[in-house]
Amino acid sequence: METLADTEKLIVKQKFEALEALANAAANALDMDALGNLGEVANKYDVHTDDGGDRFRVVEESDYCGLTGRCCCNPNHELKLHVYAPEISPSDEVMIFDRPCKCGQCCACCDICRQEMVAYDGEGGQVGYIKQPFLGGGFAPKLEVMERDGEEPY
Repeated sequence: METLADTEKLIVKQKFEALEALANAAANALDMDALGNLGEVANKYDVHTDDGGDRFRVVEESDYCGLTGRCCCNPNHELKLHVYAPEISPSDEVMIFDRPCKCGQCCACCDICRQEMVAYDGEGGQVGYIKQPFLGGGFAPKLEVMERDGEEPY
């Protein structure tokens, strides 16, 4: 992506959602963690460069209910992240990240537990694959970035 060519660092800021904050505050006050899931909403993010310039807007697409939704499987729920570059086009995606639902709260010793994500360009062509390694990297968690599943990581 030529948009990132002159960028050293990106800063990601999640947009504030009042309903989500209120539900989490109520859950903490009542000591009922599950109540906090009632306020779960699809997240939105602003991505800035280290000098404060706007680079991207990111919008999460995910289901609330269902077996792979935010309510039941948070934070390992299925999601798509749609990335927009306002300088280029506010409505056309420049990248899409697709992550399936995974168990995620265990040792990452098998495929159903290891996190993975596929990166696509704006036209839908796969440009990358991100996967958690066997045992998740141990005490120093890491992700492997490669062009396709099964290839050597960068």
